[in-house]
Amino acid sequence: MRTLALLLLIIFTSCSGNDVPKDVMPPEKMGAVLYDVILADELADFSSIQDSTYRHLEKRTVLYDSIFKTHNITKQAFQKSYQFYQQRPDLLRTILDSLQAKHDTIPRKQIAP
Repeated sequence: MRTLALLLLIIFTSCSGNDVPKDVMPPEKMGAVLYDVILADELADFSSIQDSTYRHLEKRTVLYDSIFKTHNITKQAFQKSYQFYQQRPDLLRTILDSLQAKHDTIPRKQIAP
């Protein structure tokens, strides 16, 4: 019985490594791209609130294309990487935590009451 438990433990730990496939962006790059995508989403949402004629989806697509070009990746590479990290919540959590830490270090203007 102990042998079976030990075998299962070895199999489980070997399958849950932090290996990222070669065709998936490494966590650092994924974090950088994801940060820009989140900022683009915020900009698009804010712009649509300010201007009812704002072409929300068209502008978002332009912003995303610009981000992908800046990071020298394709939309498909981003989607494949994002899907991989969605299936690995442990790795995605690390990326999102680093983005939160980055966001927390940005100085904020004080708004007077």
